[in-house]
Amino acid sequence: MKPVVAKIQFTNHPLYITILGATIIALLGLYMYFVSMSVVHVVLRKEVIQSQKEIQSDIAQLESSYITAQHMVSDKIAATEQFSETSEKIFVSRAVPALVLNSRN
Repeated sequence: MKPVVAKIQFTNHPLYITILGATIIALLGLYMYFVSMSVVHVVLRKEVIQSQKEIQSDIAQLESSYITAQHMVSDKIAATEQFSETSEKIFVSRAVPALVLNSRN
């Protein structure tokens, strides 16, 4: 008796094999593309975060120099107007009623 051997014939369905191979290659290509794009996205995100921190630091330094300059201008205006600093507390009250409702007398 002769042994029965199952033979797979690729010659009958070459189109299916071609489509399957092309699909596998396309899926592998898309996988590699998406993995590389996610890595690029992470790197770009870290760079943007770093540049944001640098810009925030620059803004803080500019605000500090602005406040320093503002105090210098205030001191110069006070000196030219001959204002003096007092240790007493001065309270100002209005005798004329204001437009805002005041519940206290």
